[in-house]
Amino acid sequence: MQVKSEKVSGDDALLSRFGYKKELRRALGPISSFALAFALVSVTTTVFTLFVVPFESLGGIGIWIWVPAIAGVLIIALVYGHLTARMPITGYAYHWSTFLVNLRFGWFTGYNALLVQWTATGTIAVAFGTAFAPIFWEHPTRVNIISLAIAAIVLVVLVNTISIRVTAWVTNAATGTELIGTLGLILSLGIGLFFFDDEAGPKVLAQIGSTSGAPITLTAFATALLVPAFTIGGWEGCADLAEETHDPRRTAPKSMWRAILVSGGAGLVSFAIIAMAIPGNVKELVESDANPVVEVFRSHFGSIATDFLLVIVFVSLLSCILGNLTVGVRTGYALARDNMLPGSSFLRKINARTQTPIVVCIAVGIVGIGITFLSGGLIDVLASMTATMLYLTYGLTVIGALIGAYRRRIPEADASYFSLGRWFKPFCYIGIGWALVVIASQVLPSANRTVLWFVLAFEVVGALWYILVLRHRVAKGTAGPMWYRNGTDLIAAEEGSETPSTATTR
Repeated sequence: MQVKSEKVSGDDALLSRFGYKKELRRALGPISSFALAFALVSVTTTVFTLFVVPFESLGGIGIWIWVPAIAGVLIIALVYGHLTARMPITGYAYHWSTFLVNLRFGWFTGYNALLVQWTATGTIAVAFGTAFAPIFWEHPTRVNIISLAIAAIVLVVLVNTISIRVTAWVTNAATGTELIGTLGLILSLGIGLFFFDDEAGPKVLAQIGSTSGAPITLTAFATALLVPAFTIGGWEGCADLAEETHDPRRTAPKSMWRAILVSGGAGLVSFAIIAMAIPGNVKELVESDANPVVEVFRSHFGSIATDFLLVIVFVSLLSCILGNLTVGVRTGYALARDNMLPGSSFLRKINARTQTPIVVCIAVGIVGIGITFLSGGLIDVLASMTATMLYLTYGLTVIGALIGAYRRRIPEADASYFSLGRWFKPFCYIGIGWALVVIASQVLPSANRTVLWFVLAFEVVGALWYILVLRHRVAKGTAGPMWYRNGTDLIAAEEGSETPSTATTR
């Protein structure tokens, strides 16, 4: 079935076809959309906090896992871009999966997206507290780390409640600072490789074997893969902020791809250059208590460059927390708007002056703060769990897209918008395959069994909520997307097309 639509004039007119009135402020252009996606990926944060992971798992050769990770995620992003060009709406994966498959499938896809974004906010805040607590306290305790993490969450909640425009200004500034600062530092270090004495050199990139001497196992591979897999995520936030983006059908897809290519490339190059610049013995640096990245820069450039690096990382981490909270708020708002969450009537309220969903913003902040209290012994589990649910969301979304393609339910779009054409189905298969590889790497190793049980527990909670509450709301017509409740098929983005059909997938 090909979905037809009548002519759409403007982004808000298209939104009205979905059954929603404009409530959020459109303030994001191409630069802000890219800045948000780049902030969510935050490669500087990964390099600073997780640099030792490849060496502790596979050896220097583990850095090359970034190459298939970038390619796999980029293919998924191309599928997302195809869908965004046709269905640009907040709550992207939830709406797409509902339309292309059914509401049950859409609920679980949106539910997993919500879990990822809400838990990631707290997880990254704890990473921020861990990294910078030593600057404020000589011997930081867990209470100190949690206090700093909570302060960061409160700050980004305040920024987000002011307006999306202020959020965009902050992420724009942070992205500029990170790009210029990080690239400048890495470029300087790269040039220095020709002049440094006693550095590890290119041979470190071919070194195989953990610095601890432990054998290379599936667990070791999973640990190494977690770094790029967890890092190159969040770019889909561009699709989730479609209702706050100008011309989202063109802007969002490009922003996603640019963020992946720039961030992924920067991550690979940064890891490689810093590894080659390691002074002296790699094992000693990796096993020392000091941050290895800081030590590499301090040994070659002194304290001034090191302080500049810390400023860049500080800004990047805060911006990453802000980006995660921003996207998590929009997914929560989209589900609450459709009465899919507990307390939806309260959560979906929009402040008339700021045009932001302040209540759900505070809710995400509270959940994030709750996550910080689990940081004593659970932060590694939370990070792996977040990555697992992230790729579960990617996989479910792409499976829904593939089903929709076979059902011929993918809306048409004007030729000026991005399209994968005949490559859509092959890319869906590859994207699903990559998502399964990442998920399997995180839940199959015996050492990660806790992650599997946590994920299964969350899925059971989502199933019980649907069975006990949601299906009754849906049956009464009080829950679900407005276009679904109205029995209206989603319209295409194609200019000059005809009135949409009224067949809705139940």
